[in-house]
Amino acid sequence: MAELNKDKGILAQEVEMLIVARKIRYLGLVILLGVSIIFVMGLVVSGSNINPSLYYLNVVSLVFCLVLCAFSVPFKKVLMKKVTPENFEAKYFNAYVLPYALCDLGGLICITTSLFVNQNIIFAAAGYLSMTAAVIYNFPRFDDHKKFR
Repeated sequence: MAELNKDKGILAQEVEMLIVARKIRYLGLVILLGVSIIFVMGLVVSGSNINPSLYYLNVVSLVFCLVLCAFSVPFKKVLMKKVTPENFEAKYFNAYVLPYALCDLGGLICITTSLFVNQNIIFAAAGYLSMTAAVIYNFPRFDDHKKFR
């Protein structure tokens, strides 16, 4: 694989890196779309799930969401340090997919707990917004691929 990368021109490698970055952005947008649909559906049915005794679940799920979303940023940076030109496609893609999964997990747990288990729209919206912000923050940057030459 190293020989293959040496044989490729710089322009070909850059185009390959940009294609992978575009796929990662599409994956992030699809994740956001899916969570948005779940959030809207939860708003529709949340009126029948009012249990004041389960308020602590909302707090715990929101804290869990915030911790996972915050942890996704340094986790991505650690994974990005392992990317080299030889293993670019696999490692670069994984460096984004795993932080997306952390954000998705935290957001979905917060939304489902706050809308489907015990109605609390404020906690659900806070979890949704923090998850959305973390996924967008973790999007590939335009100049990320220049670090791996």
